[in-house]
Amino acid sequence: MTTVAERVSATASVNARGRSERSVRFYRPELDVLRFFAFLGVFIFHAAPRTMDFYDRAASPHWLSSLLIPTFGAGAYGVDLFFALSAYLITSLLLRERATTGALDLRGFYLRRILRIWPLYLAFVAFAAAFAALVPGQNLPMKYVVGYSLLAGNWVYVFYGLPASFAVPLWTVSIEEQFYLAWPLALRKASARAMAIIALGILVVANAWRVWLAVSAAPVERIEYNTFTRLDPIAFGILIALFGHKLPSFTRLQRAALLCCGVVTWIAVYAFTVTSPALKFTTWQMAVGHPFTALASTAVLLSVLGTQHAFFRNRALLYLGKISYGLYVLHEFAHFCAIRLVHASTPFMVLVQSLVGLALTILLAAASYRWLESPFLRLKERFAHVQSRPV
Repeated sequence: MTTVAERVSATASVNARGRSERSVRFYRPELDVLRFFAFLGVFIFHAAPRTMDFYDRAASPHWLSSLLIPTFGAGAYGVDLFFALSAYLITSLLLRERATTGALDLRGFYLRRILRIWPLYLAFVAFAAAFAALVPGQNLPMKYVVGYSLLAGNWVYVFYGLPASFAVPLWTVSIEEQFYLAWPLALRKASARAMAIIALGILVVANAWRVWLAVSAAPVERIEYNTFTRLDPIAFGILIALFGHKLPSFTRLQRAALLCCGVVTWIAVYAFTVTSPALKFTTWQMAVGHPFTALASTAVLLSVLGTQHAFFRNRALLYLGKISYGLYVLHEFAHFCAIRLVHASTPFMVLVQSLVGLALTILLAAASYRWLESPFLRLKERFAHVQSRPV
């Protein structure tokens, strides 16, 4: 028989081991830097001119215009990169939690997501709604506000199109939140093989749904903002979390090749998808393009994952990655302000306007992180079984 002292000692040892496991953070700093560049791509997509008329008026050579437009347009696929990143990180954290504790704390997971996402998100929805009620040119009907509040804003876009509001980018938050709601339930007891089958099934569903929409000549919004047609990068992020450790260590040349292939594919897909001067595209073009942008996002993620290069330890870039959620949510409002501060009639003034918008975005996101998000993030850590990035 064990004595009371021995049982107390054993319990203390277990508790100490648990605290030690909890104190080991799962933090990939290189992914913070990548997250910032994913945001920067989206910002450039929204800020840069993407019509041939603009470049013709600026007397730009046609070959240069034909290169700049898809290059700037490819920034839109930063959204796919965000999806792949989120799926990889969430799956990795949940797998580590299950390995450490033997189970998933679903209540703790959902509380962590609420504390991370909702404070800024709901505050910005309220701000955008109030702003639209007071400022001409901004229009955010109640159906959009309700959709955002129910974390289903993307589905409102599917059926009603985009609102005339700087809250437009919030549709991606809805898709991520829907993933956060469903995936832990599937992952709770599934084996790695079962999770891989689910991820492959997701790929089949996404592609089949897009083909069906293309065959039925559905409006492009039915593909662009539909949760089920945007799941490819999420599925690839899950697969990297499951099997990425089995991949060999990439050399710098291999990483550079993956990065170049990913970026060039993004540019090529945008050039293929948006073929008319009016920047219109068809559901068929999108149905073909989305699998390639998801694969390109996967290549970019793999090119950075695990790298020890000093560039991905730069303190300024790490900070910008840390506040990237705020950068993404707030950037269209900052761009809205920059348009009214700087008249952009020439390419140089467009650059000035964009830089002003970027600076405003960073200032607003830094303030949001410091005074709005950080108190909730510190509270969030109390519910974490596997610590990630420090606040």
